[in-house]
Amino acid sequence: MDEQEIKTQTAVLPESLKELRTALNILAGSDLHESQGGLDWFCAQATALQPDLVIFLGDFVTFGPLAFLREALRELRDLAPHCYVIPGNCDPRDALPIIDREAYDGLRHLHKTSAALNGYSFAGLGGSCRTPDKITPLEMEDEMLAAPFPVLLPADVWLLHQPLFGYCDQLASGLHVGSQELRQIYGNEAEPPLLVLSGHIHEAVGIERENSTVFVNPGSLKERSAAWIRLSGHNIDVEVLTG
Repeated sequence: MDEQEIKTQTAVLPESLKELRTALNILAGSDLHESQGGLDWFCAQATALQPDLVIFLGDFVTFGPLAFLREALRELRDLAPHCYVIPGNCDPRDALPIIDREAYDGLRHLHKTSAALNGYSFAGLGGSCRTPDKITPLEMEDEMLAAPFPVLLPADVWLLHQPLFGYCDQLASGLHVGSQELRQIYGNEAEPPLLVLSGHIHEAVGIERENSTVFVNPGSLKERSAAWIRLSGHNIDVEVLTG
């Protein structure tokens, strides 16, 4: 990614803060692709569930319009005390400064940066690996995509648009299309994450587990799919919501 994008920042969580973890209710969504119906449905879920944190994993739009992205950010900001967002591969590069400008009153742009909340640490990375047509604005070679991420780690919760290879990344054809580089980073982590959230592959909606890590793809908000997640210490409960 180029110099116009956000520089990597790290929020290190001291061990003492981990002992202060309190329960955290998260509503996670992804892949709106400028669907007003999907946004309205997500807002209704937030009104009913009253999350502490709303997470959006990218693809506000499909190359545009930017007006929808601005309005979506403003609506997401009002859904919970805290909101973390990252861009997807279909979001135009002009979206990045817009997200920066809208990042206030609880909304944070977590692309290539990190945060801490309720004793949990979060690390975010938007964009994707190369797609078959190689035409989306925020796609790149796998190695370039993953390069900024290790400096943000360890983190309890990973926010990704691109899934790891082998986890919530399977196409309807059966082919796995996740990031090999992110998978390698995960495998090398001395402190694996508790939770990995990813989008991008709409049909890979679901929940998978590997040792102490829970992997979640909330599905596409365009198809009215999201995830309700309850963190309590090392316990994680996940429910996929559909409507």
